Amino acid sequence: MLRTMMAMLAACAAGIGGASAQTFPTQPIHLVVPFPPGGGTDSLARAIQEPFQKALGQTVIIDNRGGGGGSIGHEITAKAQPDGYTILMSSNNQMLLPYLIAHLSFDPASFVPIGFVAKQESIFVGAADAPWKDLAEITEAARKKPGDMQYGTAGVSTPMHLSTERYAILNKIKLTHVPFRGTGPLVTDLLGGHVKLGMSSLTSVAQYLANGKLKAYGMAAPERAQSAPDVKTFKEQGFGDVDGTIVYTLIATPGTPQPVIAKLNAALNAAVATPQMREDLRTRGFVAMGGTPQELAKWTSEQAPVWGPVLQAAGIKPE
Repeated sequence: MLRTMMAMLAACAAGIGGASAQTFPTQPIHLVVPFPPGGGTDSLARAIQEPFQKALGQTVIIDNRGGGGGSIGHEITAKAQPDGYTILMSSNNQMLLPYLIAHLSFDPASFVPIGFVAKQESIFVGAADAPWKDLAEITEAARKKPGDMQYGTAGVSTPMHLSTERYAILNKIKLTHVPFRGTGPLVTDLLGGHVKLGMSSLTSVAQYLANGKLKAYGMAAPERAQSAPDVKTFKEQGFGDVDGTIVYTLIATPGTPQPVIAKLNAALNAAVATPQMREDLRTRGFVAMGGTPQELAKWTSEQAPVWGPVLQAAGIKPE
């Protein structure tokens, strides 16, 4: 009798779950942004908000939950109801959180992937009065005086920071990292000549490269950027596979049903696929992506093995 009742309850629950997945979404969806308003992640979330909610047929609410290097927003999403009504705009640092934050209350690998949103290339630049002609001269100067050469980025553990450290490791040199509180302050100091080198998102420095106020030394990406085709990659110049591309993703609470994920993925792909949206993102400095949850799952699983050793080599420990 008890086994029969349990089976009936389980079947009933499965039926309810299936029905809710079929009718999803029936209420507003909260898109958690794990950083304060005004940054790159927030800008991208607001750019796709209207076409995303149009594709879903439901309101999408941007919910900024900054703090803890993005860990607070991830924690909120991890502990939400697994129904698809709370999702997160994440990025490269999802799988690196255990290397940065001690005693996490959630498993970064347990989130359910929805899909890729967009990406931004990173570029190694110098102040207008930087004394080095090219990346070869920078590398040679750093080799002669280990640790003497400084470079700035938007902060610790950003793709810009990690890619520069990877460049240093691959070329057996030592650089000194100067973390800024965002790309804006970094660019200001580069323009003022207070810091001579920096790894930045291409978007943030494009206008200054065009008018000669900053120098371009190398594209930290697998291939040249369409918006800066004359800037060679690190690999093209013989300095290794250095990739500082910032990749933005959508992920959901662990346990979110796959039929719900499929609807979210379809809406995301529809939102970023139109020529108008792709052009809008391009003008904002992003490259639209899209793709399947399976592709995102594979990419996510590859991040920690690549960047974990870089963090450790850079002396970064969980705090």
